[in-house]
Amino acid sequence: MHSSNFIVEEPQTIAAADSRTYSIDRVIEPLRWVFRWGSLFMLVAMVALPFIQVVSREIFAAPIVGVEELARFMLICSVFLALPYVISAGASIRMEEIISMFPVRVIHGMKAFAAITSALTFAAIAIASCLAISTNLDNATPTLGIPYWIFLGAAFVSFSMSAVECGLQFVKVIQNKPLYVTFPQEQEPQEELDLPEEMRPH
Repeated sequence: MHSSNFIVEEPQTIAAADSRTYSIDRVIEPLRWVFRWGSLFMLVAMVALPFIQVVSREIFAAPIVGVEELARFMLICSVFLALPYVISAGASIRMEEIISMFPVRVIHGMKAFAAITSALTFAAIAIASCLAISTNLDNATPTLGIPYWIFLGAAFVSFSMSAVECGLQFVKVIQNKPLYVTFPQEQEPQEELDLPEEMRPH
């Protein structure tokens, strides 16, 4: 018989803080709330619309005109509105395993460079979206007649907010604060896990 030795790893420290911790995050928290719940609403609508269309067509034999087009619009908006939330929460691919192999000063510089270049890039795309809006004010979708400026407006709002989030992360790098935020609903439960005795840390 071989006795099993359980090794309990130390929890990894994640560079994230509660969104209410710092004043810089509390100021922008209402905007984040709008983007988070707006993207969720768009996602629910995107899933619900095709279901409603199937029921209307197959059961009532009365398909609704333009539902597919509206579902595509919801898909586009849900992606755009969720982008700033992904950035603020650090949920994008960052290759932390590779970055962690560098010295601390190099990592600090890389984070600052990534934040400022991302902010400038998103700002440039937001400006390009604004210019595209100005040249497509008279265009609309073929079925429902949704103006193109609504689609492009979602892109403009999304990239503008993304630029703000990256700018805030640059400020946090300078201040040596955690870059990413979590929300109260995402916090780990306070009660301890019911682990076997041999797996509990001593």
